Amino acid sequence: MPRRTRVGILAIALIAHSSCSLTHDRLTFRVKVSDIRRQSNALIKNKQPDDSVEITLPGKLMSPPTPVSLIPRAQAEWGTTGRAAASIVSANSAGDVPWIVENYVPSERLAIAKQLSDPAAAGRIRDYYRNLGKISITGWTEIRGFTVLFLQGVDEDGDATLIAIVLSKTSDGWKQTGAIATDDTFELVWTALHTGGVH
Repeated sequence: MPRRTRVGILAIALIAHSSCSLTHDRLTFRVKVSDIRRQSNALIKNKQPDDSVEITLPGKLMSPPTPVSLIPRAQAEWGTTGRAAASIVSANSAGDVPWIVENYVPSERLAIAKQLSDPAAAGRIRDYYRNLGKISITGWTEIRGFTVLFLQGVDEDGDATLIAIVLSKTSDGWKQTGAIATDDTFELVWTALHTGGVH
């Protein structure tokens, strides 16, 4: 689960970007080695806990954030990363398992359907998304050909929760994937987002 943090700590703006690969924008992600959860991460090999690691990738932080509006399933489409995000957030907020599964790349749908076959699991996802509050896209980056959208939910108390949605361009549009969930670069990016190390 993403760590919660006050809204003012992270100046990450959201984007619903339809052509990320065509831009020349760059982001630098910097983290302390001690903040990396997996000490087997190759990017911190031979580094000391107080050392910092920095990588630069295609990407952009946007201001102001772009709200993600909830949509009915009939309006779901995946022609842009922003529209894919709206479909993903809406499906999860509704707890609509077939729709959640449809948002994934075809090769991962069976596994996702199995994970959500337990009604309690689907209910936990629904409740999690509903408790996020108002959700916006705050930025994006690219890792190994995948586009990572940064989402931020702000609840009624002003607390923010960060989510990263990884998208792959398919013949049916932008679809969610878990392909880089354990990727070293993705972990560094995720850590930098939570520690304010993005510029």
